[in-house]
Amino acid sequence: MTTMMNEIYQIALANHCQAGATIALSGALAVALGQATANGCLAEGAGDASGADTAAAAMRTMQQVMTTIRERYQALAVEDGAAITQFVKLRESGQVLQGYGVLCDGPQEMAQLAIQAAQQMQAYRAFVCERTHDDLEFALVLITGVARAATQLLDSNLRIWPLPELLTKYDPTVKALYVQLDLLQPVARIR
Repeated sequence: MTTMMNEIYQIALANHCQAGATIALSGALAVALGQATANGCLAEGAGDASGADTAAAAMRTMQQVMTTIRERYQALAVEDGAAITQFVKLRESGQVLQGYGVLCDGPQEMAQLAIQAAQQMQAYRAFVCERTHDDLEFALVLITGVARAATQLLDSNLRIWPLPELLTKYDPTVKALYVQLDLLQPVARIR
């Protein structure tokens, strides 16, 4: 927990944009909550009843997928902090387009991970136990926000740097991400 608190502190004290790191940390937290819903159901034995092998398998899959995505988000939070330095080095060496790519690749991956996590959470709804049901919905609302924020960050980068090469490479992705965002179904209300 100390590492995350340090990352939050570094974001708060930074004098340059930290949207990517903030989005990545938010993603890590959202999928951690999603993972906790599966952990809680398994601890409760929700998948142990007769005929519940499918539910237990869904819980384990949820744990595995959320763990993988959470770990990648944590790495992306650190990578985002280094991305500006990498961008400056590339720009100074005359590789400015590659530098812009570094700053676009992170948000693209964050958005894609968030959509993957949200889709997994939606599929898991059928198996979540009552005890952690609401937490799954909270996680889904959070990760949907992360997907939207990461997509907007990528879109913002393309607005700031409207280079034809970047638009050709990333604009189709932005459009596809917005379509996928419209398919996510976080609940509007819990009750």
